[in-house]
Formats: sequence, C-alpha cells, structure tokens
Amino acid sequence: MVATLDVLLLPEPGRTADCLVVVDLLRATTTIATLFERGLRTLTVAQDIDYARRLRDETGAILFGEVGGMPPADFDHGNSPVEASELDLQGKSGVMFTTNGTAALCMAARQGRTIAGSLTNVSAVAAGARAFDSVLIVCSGNAGGTTFSLEDAYGAAEIAQHIAGVAPGLVVGDAGRLLLASDPVKLRSSARGSTHARLLEELDLSRDVVFAFRPNSSRAIPTVTAHGDGWAVLEDLRRA
Repeated sequence: MVATLDVLLLPEPGRTADCLVVVDLLRATTTIATLFERGLRTLTVAQDIDYARRLRDETGAILFGEVGGMPPADFDHGNSPVEASELDLQGKSGVMFTTNGTAALCMAARQGRTIAGSLTNVSAVAAGARAFDSVLIVCSGNAGGTTFSLEDAYGAAEIAQHIAGVAPGLVVGDAGRLLLASDPVKLRSSARGSTHARLLEELDLSRDVVFAFRPNSSRAIPTVTAHGDGWAVLEDLRRA
C-alpha cells in the first residue's frame, strides 16, 4: 500500500523512491504502452541516438523514435502511438530513442523501480504502483527535460488521482497536492492545447494527440527490468 506520493514536474537526478512512474504523454510513454499492447516482448530505451542505432544494428531489433517530433530516415518507425497500434509485434524486440521520454526513463531507472505511465494505461499503472510504499511520478518535460510540459503534468495528475483514491492516510508532497487540487476538466483542456500538442498538430500528427488523451486503451505495465549507463530494458509486468 502506498504511504507517500509526490510528483516531479521535471526530471531530477538523485530523487529516489520505491517506484518511479515516468510520464511523457506526447508521446514516448503513450507509444511504449501501445507497443507492449501490440505484443512487443522487450524494449530497450536509449539516452543516446547513436547507441540506439548501434543496438539495432547489432541485435536486429526494431528501431522506434523521433528527433524534433519526426522519425530519422534510418529509423524503422516513429514515436507514434497511432502507428504502433497498427503493428503486429508479437514476440519481437525493440529499441527506442526520443527527445525527452527515453532519457527520463534511463535516469529514473537508477533511482528505483521504474514504470512507463500514460493516460492510455493509467489504471494499470496505478494498480502496479500501489504495491510500493513510496511512489514518485516523474514528468519528462520538454527540450530534453529542461522545460515544463503541461500535458505531462496532466498525465501525472490523473495517475496520482488513481493512486490517492484508494490510499487512505496517504502523505502527498507539495507538487502532488497542487495537481490533485486542480480542476481535472480545466487541466485536461489546457493540456490538450499545450505547446507540444500544437507542435504535433503542425506536423500533421493530431491523431497521436487524440490517441494520447484517450484513457485506458492499454492494460500494459511497461517496467524496467535491467538498466545500465544510458540504457534501460522494459518488459510488460503482465508477462515479465
């Protein structure tokens, strides 16, 4: 049962917890949940794009990701949950590099048990996190984790609400209290028009934004099972 809960509005090295839930709503953790829902066996997230390419070349894994919102020409697929939802990935392995989410996952993996969370798997992730005494929800942010992301804060608020609703006596940190006290309808509306959401719409990726704001389309609990310097391996806790 969760005793303490807090939210980091930006990634912060050194903050530990029994369980860290990383949120990159647009789009890495949303895509990750979808990849596992489509049958992916393992996903290695990389902090460095060249390492991701090298790992793909060495292992034959499928390379997913983006730079500036779009997939590099040599990547197999982008960082698109809509695209991921149309793939047959049963038993396959993947590698991913993105601008914000993969670095946040690699950082969090050094600080406690780490889960990739989004609105698409909010109920499953909250259920998985409830098994831990202390939970820290980490917003990936924008610009490589250096600027605030409104949509990540909204995703964190929804996950926090799902945890807090069944944890009487829960001690919540200040950022968590702020998000839990926010009007969820107004916060969702603001997040839907966030800077990054508008950028994706300008890139003709509005379907990804719609997909990311649809709750509980996945029951995956993507969880880090191994990690090292600049990389982390995730598996779906349902099958790990």
